[in-house]
Amino acid sequence: MTDKTVRGESGSSAQIGRSQKPVPAGIDATALQYAHPGKDGVLDVVMGIDFGTSASKIVIQAPFNRAIPPYAVEFGEHSHKSMAFLLPTKLWVKDGRCLLPLRANTSRDGAVEVGDIKLELFAKDKPLRSNQGPSHHKLSAEVIAVAYLALAMRYSRQWLLESRSDVLRRFSQLKWSVNLGVPSPCMDGNEENQRFNRVGKAAWLLSVLEADITVGKAERELHHLEEFPDYWKQDPDKLSCDFRVLPEVVAAAIGYARSEQRRDGIHVMVDVGAATLDVCSFNLHGSKATDQYSLLTANVKQFGTIRLFQERVDAIKKMHDGLARKLRAEHDPLQPIAEDIERYLPTTSQVDAALGQAVKDLVHACGTMLSSVICDLKINRVPQSNWIWDNHIPVLLTGGGCELPLFKNVFGELNDWVKFYAANDGIRQSYVPVPAALATRVDEQRRLAVAWGLSHHELDIGDVTPADRIPNIVPPPRLDLDDGFVSKDQT
Repeated sequence: MTDKTVRGESGSSAQIGRSQKPVPAGIDATALQYAHPGKDGVLDVVMGIDFGTSASKIVIQAPFNRAIPPYAVEFGEHSHKSMAFLLPTKLWVKDGRCLLPLRANTSRDGAVEVGDIKLELFAKDKPLRSNQGPSHHKLSAEVIAVAYLALAMRYSRQWLLESRSDVLRRFSQLKWSVNLGVPSPCMDGNEENQRFNRVGKAAWLLSVLEADITVGKAERELHHLEEFPDYWKQDPDKLSCDFRVLPEVVAAAIGYARSEQRRDGIHVMVDVGAATLDVCSFNLHGSKATDQYSLLTANVKQFGTIRLFQERVDAIKKMHDGLARKLRAEHDPLQPIAEDIERYLPTTSQVDAALGQAVKDLVHACGTMLSSVICDLKINRVPQSNWIWDNHIPVLLTGGGCELPLFKNVFGELNDWVKFYAANDGIRQSYVPVPAALATRVDEQRRLAVAWGLSHHELDIGDVTPADRIPNIVPPPRLDLDDGFVSKDQT
């Protein structure tokens, strides 16, 4: 315990301390262990959280026990209707209490739905936000993210302890680790990295300390972590976990490195999410026991699936605005006003043209982003390296948006550009693999690739070197031919 005091929710001073209520015979919501465990020793358990803009995915595995398969958490009545592994990134908030929404979308009396949780936590592009975000409800994005992740962590632990008790109860202790996926710019202790680190740790503590998750309690845990540096480490009741944030593209690379498809060398990773298009190149080398990931180039922009939807909406609005101005300019007040509604609506061909142009412009923007990453890689990072496999540039794909026609067009144009620029056979696309034990459907496996990579233990991950720690290759000095030139007058 510490002698520092803070203000509790009621406004009274309270000692900073934490102690978990005893776990009853059943599985308590805050439980980390079984009430009556076995005697088979300590089992390391890693929870990998792919904290998504539209939905989160969580994979849990015991990395040092090969007899126990990895598990993708199924969210039951809280899951999205399309897939049991998708937990929508939304909350219901009623009188300060936070709850996960139900799949049936049944409203709770007096509750408000809060979305855009990750979008407001990281993204700064306000046009992509809806009217359901934390700021719209005058709530802190960090506080709501803490509450959401706390509920997700709690549900996942309880699901594992209840549904896999036949496998796990025989162990005397479960030693928990958590890896939280973050966008690639959140590296090396920068502001974004610190924010996600703080949010993740506060969420874990909230999930093990409190029966009810409230806005006030989430604020309290964030306050403790911000004001008292030793709050996380000071853990007499052993309620903390080994916590770490990892870039999502690195997590996908880890899953690839641990697979049978692994090949050492230079790769380009493309992660298409709801909010962002995250692209990086990395050099994978070393053995599986001591993998080295050197991030060479990276770029992330808000070119995800939400951007496509927003661009289409904006195109339709712009077209209607233009038509309204045209109708007003052409209107003759002395003539009868047209009653035919068709006169006020754009034609199908006009709508198709507007939407088509919006898609074309976004395809071009995405292609420019991808090609710039490859140019930077070839010119400044590995100009002399033979990083083309079988006359192709290897491109690894992950994220739920990769299958959209828009991004198939992006990859098609990139392929043509690479053929011209690199004078080879273009790109070779492959999806980041996951074990078949996690899911049977291909679309499920592709959605779980990042969470699968995040579920590996720190000792299995290897070393990750951020791009800003790797200097550009200095080009050789230019040969001055004038110095060695001998004119005919000198002979």
